[in-house]
Amino acid sequence: MADRISYVGLDVHKESIVVATASSGLRGEVREYGRIANTATALDRLLKKLGGDGIR
Repeated sequence: MADRISYVGLDVHKESIVVATASSGLRGEVREYGRIANTATALDRLLKKLGGDGIR
């Protein structure tokens, strides 16, 4: 089974973070995931949602 790699981009501002995701490969589409608060709690929630079965 091949590993699937996802990339996450963060545009960090004082009060919020804009999140974008992209899958690996030549045709990996970049999608805006959304805006979250710039807090530790919001980042923890984001990592749990995006991590799925695990983060390496």
